This record gives sequence, structure tokens and C-alpha cells, in this order.
Amino acid sequence: MYPQTVILQNNMEVELWPMTPDDAPALLEFYRSLPPKDLLYLREDVTTPASMQRWIEGIESEQSWHLLAGHEGRIIADCELERQFYGWSQHIGELRIVVDRMFRNSGLSRLITNEILAQAVDEGLYKVMVQMTVDQRSAIHMFEKLGFCHEALLKDHAKDQHGELRDLVIMAYFTRDFLLPTSE
Repeated sequence: MYPQTVILQNNMEVELWPMTPDDAPALLEFYRSLPPKDLLYLREDVTTPASMQRWIEGIESEQSWHLLAGHEGRIIADCELERQFYGWSQHIGELRIVVDRMFRNSGLSRLITNEILAQAVDEGLYKVMVQMTVDQRSAIHMFEKLGFCHEALLKDHAKDQHGELRDLVIMAYFTRDFLLPTSE
């Protein structure tokens, strides 16, 4: 199934593939190329080699799965599905997505999110969560259109790199809704 070539709404050709350890330098370059505003709400500093090493360890332990998108030899998006193998949340995955600004509103975010949901189904996960600040309206709208539902609003829960507090939205998608039976 991968690598897979897809055509976006703007007729741009993009390749999708699961991250391997060999992709770490190019992924690090991708994150370092993003404007600071795009990095404000990330959980860790993804512009360091140490963060890439943690991601490689997550892939090797199968705790995380990254789907990358590339265009003209460079990475333009990273979508991650992270899961726990123990504890009360082992049936839940968490999705994180970052897309280059030039490729937003092209259908890429929706496409790779659907691929991650398919991966969650393959892994037997029951539910996939996303977290974002309330000001990320276009992302919230996209997830709503994909069938995610609002589960919580946490007041002043996220603090950006400048110390500003933001409300955090938690949304969920139940994988049982992903592959609905077709009526004949």
C-alpha cells in the first residue's frame, strides 16, 4: 500500500509513506523550516535531534506510527498515531498532524488523517483522540467534518512557548464509525 502517490485538490502530486529511521534527518529539516507560529503548541521541541531519536524509538517499539507526505523531494507533512500498550488507555490512540502552510486547504490534511484512522482500525484501536487550542478553528472544522466529536474543553490548559494560556479542545473519533457497511 505504501509508498502511495496521491493527487491533491490543486493537482499537485504527493507521495505518502510510513516514517523509517532513515527519514529522521529530512523530518528534522521539515520541522526546522516551519515558522515559529506553527511550533507554538507542540508538546516538545521537534527541532532537535533528540526528539527525532525519541520518535525513532517509538516507531521501533510500535508505540507510534508516522505517516509522512512528500513533494518534490521534501517532507511537507507529518501525521502521527501514538498509542499505549498498557494501562487503562491502551485502546485509545492519539493523532497529531503538522502540514506545511503551502499545502493547507489542499485536501492533504483530510487525506492523511483518513490514512491514520485506517491505521488505527488495523491496530484494533477503539478510539482516536486529537487535542488542539480553540483558536485552531480550521483544524477543528476539519476534524468535525471527518466525524470527530467534542469531548472536552479544558480552560487555560495549554501554555504556548510565550507563556500565553489557551483553552484546549479534546475531540474523539470512534473507529467503529470508520468502515460503515455498505447497503446493497
